[in-house]
Amino acid sequence: MDRQLDNFLTDAFKEIGSIGMGNATTSLSKLIEKRVQLNLSDARLFEPSAIVDMIPDSITMTSIMIPVHGDLNGLTMLLFEFGNAVYLSNLLLQSIEHDDDPSIYESALLETGNIIAGSYLNSLSSFLNLKIMHSVPDISIGTIDDILEKGLNKMQEEPEGILNIETMFMVYSSEKDVGAGTIYGDMFLLLDSESLDRMQNSIQDMLK
Repeated sequence: MDRQLDNFLTDAFKEIGSIGMGNATTSLSKLIEKRVQLNLSDARLFEPSAIVDMIPDSITMTSIMIPVHGDLNGLTMLLFEFGNAVYLSNLLLQSIEHDDDPSIYESALLETGNIIAGSYLNSLSSFLNLKIMHSVPDISIGTIDDILEKGLNKMQEEPEGILNIETMFMVYSSEKDVGAGTIYGDMFLLLDSESLDRMQNSIQDMLK
């Protein structure tokens, strides 16, 4: 893939990410009733196969996948290391009486993924003036190979590139910032070639 992000495009995606994920952080904070701080570390575009090289097969991952359609077609994939996903689901359920049923934890994670990805996609839609919709989320647990294969099977066309938004949530146990826990995750936006062209053209139009 010879398509690359120049400095302007990288900065634009970081700005979109900051707004969208900032809104998601506010929603997440209300859900878990704790202060949440967001650190947005990077925005990159790379080939789908590069995800596999980033994460060893020995690490169990949890992915929340949300199909995207409209002016952009593809898949949003929110990826957490399994331990981080468990920690996040425990925070979401801490004030709710529930049975120790794995499906309850999965539902909590799906709702979180819907909030985070939905906030980002809404920001992307407003920023680029594109119509972007998303469908019902799905969850997958396993190696990065298995997760990526499942994600690609959900797409009608092989993605040309993946936009990676690296994020880190700092969850504080009290207002005094005691006992901060870090939840690190990546959000991948898998897009087909036509969608990548449309997205980059929209950003370039801002310069005119």
